[in-house]
Amino acid sequence: MDIGNWKSVAGMDETYRAARKLGLETNIAELEAFGFTIIPPEKNGAPKDFAARMYQKLLDIAQSEDELAVDLNRHTDAEKPAYGRQIFHLLERDPIFIDGVMNPVVRAMAAYLTGQSCRLFSMAAFYKDGPARSTPMHCDCVGVPSPLPVYSTMCNVSWILTPYNEETGTLGMVPGSHRLCRHPTQFEQPKFIGGAMDDDLVAPVRAEPGSLVVFMGNTWHCTYPKTSDGVRAHIVTAFGRNFVAAAEDFSDMPESVLDYGGPELARLLGRRNWQGYGRAGPKLEDIGLVRAAYQTQYG
Repeated sequence: MDIGNWKSVAGMDETYRAARKLGLETNIAELEAFGFTIIPPEKNGAPKDFAARMYQKLLDIAQSEDELAVDLNRHTDAEKPAYGRQIFHLLERDPIFIDGVMNPVVRAMAAYLTGQSCRLFSMAAFYKDGPARSTPMHCDCVGVPSPLPVYSTMCNVSWILTPYNEETGTLGMVPGSHRLCRHPTQFEQPKFIGGAMDDDLVAPVRAEPGSLVVFMGNTWHCTYPKTSDGVRAHIVTAFGRNFVAAAEDFSDMPESVLDYGGPELARLLGRRNWQGYGRAGPKLEDIGLVRAAYQTQYG
C-alpha cells in the first residue's frame, strides 16, 4: 500500500518508506515476531568488500593496541559482563567505522527500533581468538529495572566480520523474549552455559561475514562456547532513544570525524543534545530535535 504522511505514526512513515526502499520489510517483520533478524551481505547497503576491509582494520588495531589498556580486559572472563577481548572508541581510528554507523541499512534499523531522534550509544568490537567460554544470557537494557518498556529503548546492530556458527561461538537468541519485557533471571541460562533452561529454547545465529544481526534491547541473548581456533569478531553499533545517556563518551572526537560524518553524525554523537546544559539553559532548537518523540515513539 502507499504510505502517507500520517500524523498518528509521525516518523514511522518516513522510516518505513526508507526500509521498504532498502528491501528490509521482511527483516522488520522478523524483528516484530522474534525480536531479532539477520540481514544478509547482499542487503547490507555496503560495498562487497566492506566487511573484509573493516575486519582487516580491526585486526590491525588488535595487533597494535595493548590489550590491557582496556580496563575490562584486565579482568578474568568470569568477572566480565562479556567474555573475550573488547576494543572500544573505534570511530576516531578509521573512517570505515564511521561508514559502519552511517550505513543506510544500519540507520534504517536504528530509526525503526529507537525512533528518528535516536543517538549512538556505543560502538565496540567483540574479539575472540581461540577457544572461549560463553557469555551468559542477558538483554541490553543495562540498568533499566523490569518491567521493561514494550517499545525498544535500545537496539543492537552488529556487523559480522567472520563466519558465525555454534563452533565459532556465535550469538544465541531466545525468539520472542522481547515480549516478556524483563531481564532473564539467574535460573534462565541454557544448559550449555551450566543453567537449567532447555538448549532448544535458544536459536543460534548463523551468519556470513558482511551480515548484519539486528535485535531489540529487550531480546535475551548469549553466546555459544567457542570451540574453534582462529578469530571470531563482530562490531556492535548500539543505539538508544534520545533520553538514554550514551555509554561511550564521544566528547573527545576530533573535528575530522565530524567533518567526515557530517551534521547527522554530530547529532548522533550528542553534539545537539538538549541535556547537559549549564546556567544559560538548553538551546530551543536542540529541544526541537526531539519534539516529534513527544507525539509518537517513532519520532
